[in-house]
Amino acid sequence: MDTAQTVLFVFGWIASALLVVSVLQTKFLRFRIVNSIASLLLVIYNACLGVWPQVAMNAALVIINIVFIVRSTRSQRESTAFTFAVEPATSELVGWFLARHGEDVATFHPKLATQLDTDGAQAAVLFHEDEAMGLTAFCPDGQGGTQLLADYVVPRFRDFAPGEFVFSAAGPLRQAGATSIWISDPTESMQSYLTTMGFTADANGRWARALA
Repeated sequence: MDTAQTVLFVFGWIASALLVVSVLQTKFLRFRIVNSIASLLLVIYNACLGVWPQVAMNAALVIINIVFIVRSTRSQRESTAFTFAVEPATSELVGWFLARHGEDVATFHPKLATQLDTDGAQAAVLFHEDEAMGLTAFCPDGQGGTQLLADYVVPRFRDFAPGEFVFSAAGPLRQAGATSIWISDPTESMQSYLTTMGFTADANGRWARALA
């Protein structure tokens, strides 16, 4: 086997391995992106070998993935992509969501279970089309602000950037009348997200932002 054949052989294995990695992705957009790269590499590999049916199939997959990526990216910025239902924090709908995702929610919001019984606590279950994708729990603090108890999205929808919707004028917090929002002592895993969403921290570990 000469050098060119060796390089092509290794290239083919890398493309195939990347294809396997793509199907292991739990996030929708990440799957599409990695799968697109793998399919494009396989287009090149099979073209070098002259295996034209495989070239056609992988080229079609690249096109399909690009279409889905464009549609998904566009939907991230459209408030119509998301809907929500605001319920008392102890409602059956909230309980149903937590029964399915409560363990993962607790990794981000370990105090939530004890906060749901707070007087006035509400929760918005977020939907993307027909699927329940997240939970935003909150409670007026009696001083003109609103405490954020939880802001959670299931892993496969995190690429859709729903946080931008949650804190927008069309989101559940603003629609429920909140004009400012705060959370006390968020977990480390939440802090980078809160920074991205425009929260700032004070010396007492309280993170806050105004709502448009």
